[in-house]
Amino acid sequence: MTALLDLDSLRTLVMIADTGSFTRAAEELDKTQSAISMQMRRMEDKLERTIFRREGRHSKLTEDGELLLRHARQMLRLNDETLAMFSEREVTGKVRLGLAEGIDETRTAKIIFEFSKNNPKAEASIVCAPAADLRKALEAGELDLAIIGSLADEAENAEGSVLSSERLVWAAGSNFKLASEKELPLAVGLEQCRIRKAAVEALEDDDRAFRIQYSSSNPGLVEMTAASGMAITIQPRSSLVSSDAGLLELEGLPKLPNYVVKLVRGKESHFKAANALSDHLAKSFEKTAASA
Repeated sequence: MTALLDLDSLRTLVMIADTGSFTRAAEELDKTQSAISMQMRRMEDKLERTIFRREGRHSKLTEDGELLLRHARQMLRLNDETLAMFSEREVTGKVRLGLAEGIDETRTAKIIFEFSKNNPKAEASIVCAPAADLRKALEAGELDLAIIGSLADEAENAEGSVLSSERLVWAAGSNFKLASEKELPLAVGLEQCRIRKAAVEALEDDDRAFRIQYSSSNPGLVEMTAASGMAITIQPRSSLVSSDAGLLELEGLPKLPNYVVKLVRGKESHFKAANALSDHLAKSFEKTAASA
């Protein structure tokens, strides 16, 4: 008889990967750490593969573990979709979503529009604000979900489930001439923006002269400025694919770090509308990453 993988164990694996530790996963799942450790050992025995390896005080996924994680997400999503298909209850109620600076507002608005079209009795609203303000709003119960981005080295210890992880790229309009610029003009977010920080640090480490040509908390205006040819900007690579501004990736500039986007939930966010929007966001970001 073919061995079957336990969906609860797969859900535990995903939670460990998303929270970054066995301890946090145990807290989120309301289980003991020894219980989830036992689940992982049993799964390793069943698969005859090592899923985790120890690195100091932390556990990291092996190559087999990463492969299993990708399949686990797909299996859990199919399970949830099947259950939803046979559920008679419609998604109703209000769900409040926060969107941090640096997140593609246009793409997110399209995702929310699709969610509302598929769930006409649910009401989704969006608030755009700095990440620190969104975290306070989640803690205070003023938001249900928030999409927050951070640089890869910061994301490892940040809470939330990963929606996407991709490299940042330099971009500009087709009429921008990189070779003619002795001092690179930048179009970036405000000083607290994590993507701006990555750009500045990369140029300083490479001893490249630059100036802040334009800064704004509105990503759309930053994008338009770069598209005009006045300056270069920094974008997650998938944003170039989804953008209508005509930005092109630039070569010959310092390498930039990965940008990780996470979905963070409020303490009281485990209700049907929030769960449905959370699933919809995960699927939509996954599709975008696959097409980038």
